[in-house]
Amino acid sequence: MAKVLIPIAEGSEELEAVTLIDILRRGGIDVTVAGLQPGPVRCARRTVILPDAALDEVLETHYDMVVLPGGTAGANHLRDDDRIVALLKRTLAEGGEAAAICAAPKVLDRAGLLKTRRFTAYPGVLPGSSGNVIEIDGPVLTSRGPGTAMDFALALVEHLTDHTNREQVEAALQRP
Repeated sequence: MAKVLIPIAEGSEELEAVTLIDILRRGGIDVTVAGLQPGPVRCARRTVILPDAALDEVLETHYDMVVLPGGTAGANHLRDDDRIVALLKRTLAEGGEAAAICAAPKVLDRAGLLKTRRFTAYPGVLPGSSGNVIEIDGPVLTSRGPGTAMDFALALVEHLTDHTNREQVEAALQRP
C-alpha cells in the first residue's frame, strides 16, 4: 500500500486538501495529514481541519509521495518551511514522488524540483506553467487549481495503484 503525506498550513485551500485526502483514502492509500504546527489548521475559507499529526512527529517516516494542497497563504507557509523543502528533496532522493496543486508548485520550485520538468499551476503563480489540467513529469505531478482537484486526486490514485482501482473509486463517486 502506498504511503502519502499531505502537509497542510494556515490558509491551505480546503477544497483541494479534503478532496485529495478523501479520494486517496478511498483508493486504499495510507494518507497522513500533518499540520506545520500541532493542533487544528484554519484553511483559506475558515474551514478548520484537525491533522492526524504535527509535521515534526512524522518527519522521519518514509513516504512514497508528498502531496501539497494549494491556497496562496497555505502554499506560502509550506514554501517558507525549511522542513517541507528538505522533506521533498529527501523523498525524491529516496525514490519517492511529489505532487502539488494550485499555488503549491511554488513549494516544489523552491525545492529545485521544477528546473527541468513540465508542470502546471494556478495561472500567474509560476512562470513556465503549461496551463494544463494535470502534468506528470517523472516523479513530479502537478495540477492547476481547486476545480481540478478531483481529477488530480483520481490521477494520483491511478498513479499510485492502477487504472482498475481508479475506475472503481471514480464509479463509486457517480461522476457524470
